[in-house]
Amino acid sequence: MTEAVPFRWKAYGGLVTAASWLHYAVLSRFSSSDEGGAAWFAKRLNPTLPQPAAGKRIWIHAVSAGETKVAELLRQHLLEQDPKLSVVLSATTYSGYARVRAIAGEAASFIMPLDTLEAQRRIVETIRPDLLVLVESEFWPAQFAAAEAAGVPVAVVNATMSPRSFARHQRNPAVANRTIAKAQHIYAQDEAIAARYAELGVPRDRIDVLGNLKLVPLNRGGAASKDAPPLIVFGNVHRDEVGVLAPAIAELRVRRPEARLVLVPRYPGKIPGEVLSASLGADLAIVDNAAAITGAGGLVWLDEMGTLGKVYARASIGVVCGTFAPIGGHDLGEPLHLGAASLYGPHIERQQPLHEALSAIGCAVQVSGADELPQAVLDLLDDEARRREMIDAFRNVTEQATERLDALASSLVAQVAKPARADPHP
Repeated sequence: MTEAVPFRWKAYGGLVTAASWLHYAVLSRFSSSDEGGAAWFAKRLNPTLPQPAAGKRIWIHAVSAGETKVAELLRQHLLEQDPKLSVVLSATTYSGYARVRAIAGEAASFIMPLDTLEAQRRIVETIRPDLLVLVESEFWPAQFAAAEAAGVPVAVVNATMSPRSFARHQRNPAVANRTIAKAQHIYAQDEAIAARYAELGVPRDRIDVLGNLKLVPLNRGGAASKDAPPLIVFGNVHRDEVGVLAPAIAELRVRRPEARLVLVPRYPGKIPGEVLSASLGADLAIVDNAAAITGAGGLVWLDEMGTLGKVYARASIGVVCGTFAPIGGHDLGEPLHLGAASLYGPHIERQQPLHEALSAIGCAVQVSGADELPQAVLDLLDDEARRREMIDAFRNVTEQATERLDALASSLVAQVAKPARADPHP
């Protein structure tokens, strides 16, 4: 029989539900992001959950598409070490869910419901995890409470903690006390992040520094061949960046007319063609598949989900967007993983640890604004030796990161193998 939900949790759940409805059904209409809408709110109210597994199971939660790379990497390494293990993935945003569903299939992935105690209990009771792994930095009280009540330990991998988030937790410690302080283990990206978790109440012997796991390549194969004439790819372009980037793109086309420029939006299909043409020029070709790039001319908008990796692999330079407007950036190492030089703008707040790691080994270029972009692109384009040095330096670091990920996977497999608690699967 399911335990009754205390009034304080009912009140909390009511606030979460009301705030989520306001966010999805009302405020998202005024946002350029597609991560909202009443339909997605409805899906989060009662998502379909995977069935219980016969053996040990690890549940990995990655909030959005950016965190799913670590979820995918960790899943790969866990299953390599123990093929009998069951690994289920969840995500909060629908671009994140699209990725985890593609990674694990519908039978082993699900949409994260709202953080009410009833919904979180249903997850734990239905999928019966032996360990909950959270990727990076989003913590919810009901999720932790349901896991604790069922005896499910929580680990945080690739953990981040920005100074802003740290200050917020210090001002309002209640959430940190109900979530972060209860984690069994924190695997932080760097020493500064580890110190912040320790100050928030996590015992230091439960914190390890593993570096940034996004440095680990998803593919261990060789580099793909590059397009000739050279391809310059602007990845994860946001609507707010189109006008900002337009003058730099126009200058590049004048100064290097033989190069092909391909822009891949963060949210395909969301910006009308007439808006794009007004900013980027009437000769912009809008295509819906990567195969059409070759015959589409010198400036292409690729309006297709899931193709960014394919075009980075063909590119000489990858310009990581979400960094030319106050968005916070996307995976700064993604072009490097695929054999392209990485170049990005000033707004890297979400990617600060990765930016620092790339800067320390000199394998990426940051510009202070879009006005510096044309010259930076041309300098890299004309210096193949430098591009090769950057990519080789990055690959040396990824080998070390892969070793750390293997060690993490071994540690997590060992944790679920221990009969350290009562069986939560009666």
